[in-house]
Amino acid sequence: MEISYRTELPEKEELFELYGHLGWNEFLSLNAQQLLQAMQNSYYSVYAYADHQLVATGRVISDGVINAYLCGLGVRSEYRHRGIATRIIEMLAAHCQENNLHIQFFCEDELVPFYEKRGFYKFAEGMALKEDG
Repeated sequence: MEISYRTELPEKEELFELYGHLGWNEFLSLNAQQLLQAMQNSYYSVYAYADHQLVATGRVISDGVINAYLCGLGVRSEYRHRGIATRIIEMLAAHCQENNLHIQFFCEDELVPFYEKRGFYKFAEGMALKEDG
């Protein structure tokens, strides 16, 4: 099965469905239009397709001058371990490097070895503001 990579925005319904599959919709509490707007406001995004189905995504949030933050990297469970995430990371990183941006991101502890194998290293501790309630 061939995987194609695109930078054009997907349809909001297919994006919303992928985020639902990944379990991110419950956490984010966004509707399909809000999610699409987040993608539109991103500095750079990559979308992976298999047989015309959106199977993965990753994006960069940036000021366009100094910093670039990788986020929203996710692959449908049945397409994992096929190099899709690695290719998306390569594309996102290359775009940032071409524009002299410092790449940073946050990930879950269990994903650290995955990213270390791809040339990243731990350099800081992440923090988040506590939600009320």
